[in-house]
Parts: sequence; structure tokens; C-alpha cells
Amino acid sequence: MRTQRRWWLIILAAGFAAAPAWAEIKIGVVNVATVSEKYLKTKDLESQFDTLRKSLGQQRDAMKEKIERAKGALQEELKPGTSEFHQRRKEIAMMEAELQWFIESEGQKVEKGLAEALRSIFDDIHLCVKEVAEEQGVQIVLAADNVPAEAPDTPNQARQTILLQKVLFWKPDVDMTEAVLTKLNQRFKPASGSGTGAVPGTGVDKPKAPAAGTEKPKTPAKPAETKKP
Repeated sequence: MRTQRRWWLIILAAGFAAAPAWAEIKIGVVNVATVSEKYLKTKDLESQFDTLRKSLGQQRDAMKEKIERAKGALQEELKPGTSEFHQRRKEIAMMEAELQWFIESEGQKVEKGLAEALRSIFDDIHLCVKEVAEEQGVQIVLAADNVPAEAPDTPNQARQTILLQKVLFWKPDVDMTEAVLTKLNQRFKPASGSGTGAVPGTGVDKPKAPAAGTEKPKTPAKPAETKKP
């Protein structure tokens, strides 16, 4: 019995000496929402899309104004029932169809561009998290978000907010958020300052800003009339 007990003690000691691999795993956390919000690329893309929306809105309003002027001219200049009246109505209908197509097609481009921009931001974060994790010897990185300070409006929203929490507790020394954010912003180079090219994912050119120091040509002043004696 003593010999058997001694063997069991030796086996247990060997088991504790060779600790399982999971006991040595180093874990880190990253607040993805904070990184995404403070990433300079996010602000740059938001600025580009805001400018694009404003430009498209101006084009849409110009098309609407043109249609309204055509409708007004139709009623004032042409007599109902005439061939010219029907021809002008046909032209207006084509203008309205073109406007509708413009709104739908350009809206789809913007939505597609936004989706691609969000994906590019996440890809950047994912790559940076991997690099920081390798630098710090971290094997697993978990996404950790803080519960919003303001209370949800309904019990269902409160329940959903609580259930979506992936990490309930972590020590400050395992938080990699600032390291990831610093690396992201250090390597980011803004592209919106050029004012040319296409907004990412949309195929729509950015509105071109007028060159610095250029002015519109002034209309030459008419020479003063001379009175005949």
C-alpha cells in the first residue's frame, strides 16, 4: 500500500510540474468601440462622406428646381391639348425619371461605400490588434465594451445591453486599447486633403475645391458713353 501511495504522489507531482498549456495563456482586451471612434481614419472617412452627401444633395436640388421651372413654363407658355404641350410633358416626365434614378443609384453607391469603409476600419483594427498582441506576448484578445452611463429607455434595451457584454471584468494591465489606438493613428495618412479622386467604395468623385489664389474673371467695365455735341 505504501508503495502504491508513493507512486500516486509521484504521478500527481509530475502532473502539477507540467502545467497544462492553457494555464500559461496570456489574455488581453480591447475596447473596439473606443478604438473605432477615436481612429483618425474614421473621422477622415466621415468627413469625405459628409462632403459627398452635401454635393449629391445640391445636385438633387438643382434637378428638382429645373423640373419645377419646366412645369411652370408648361402651364404659362403652352396651351393644353396641343402637340407642343404633350411633348413638353413627356420631357418633364423623363426629367422626373432621371431624378428618381439619380437618387436611387447614388444612394446605393453611398451605402455600399459606407459598408466598405466600415469593413476597412475593422480590418485595420484587426491587423493592429494582432501586431500589438504579438509584441506583448498575448495569445488571446477579447473585445470588451463599457456599459453606457445613460440608462436604456426600455427593459428590453437594458437586457440586450447587459447580455451583449463579452467581458465582465478585466485588470487595467491587460487592456490593450490605448496601445492599439496609438499604433493605428501613428501609421494613418489622411487622403481627404487632396480634394480629388473618388470617395472610397462609391466610384463618385470628390467635389473639387477651387485652387487657392484663383478668382473668377471679372466682367470688363463698359466704357463710359460720350455725348455727342
